[in-house]
Amino acid sequence: MKNKFINVCLVILIFMVIGCSSKNERLLKGKWTLAGRMVGVAPTSFWFKGGGSVIAPWEGQNQAVESSGKYEFIDDTHLKVQMLDGYYEGNIYFFEIINLDQDELIFRTEYQEIKLRRTP
Repeated sequence: MKNKFINVCLVILIFMVIGCSSKNERLLKGKWTLAGRMVGVAPTSFWFKGGGSVIAPWEGQNQAVESSGKYEFIDDTHLKVQMLDGYYEGNIYFFEIINLDQDELIFRTEYQEIKLRRTP
């Protein structure tokens, strides 16, 4: 009986956590590939995973390198991405989410808009 009560409490807690996450947080998860030009050297895609982890590969000039790190929502429309290891280790990116739906993600930085497309 006690285990059943604990299981019910855990299920309720899980639904509460899921319900508290914003629509943007749920839509962000997945692989996003660059769909336009970017100023400077930056990742060609972002793979946002559950638990706040992110992988950012850079593919170009017949080579591929990768960084990984973490991301967090500052608020519902602002994202902080911090690279903890790899090619972009130590870089911190701040993005404003201009558009986010099932297929398109548009970030704005201080000097550009970055268009990304969801990749299956």
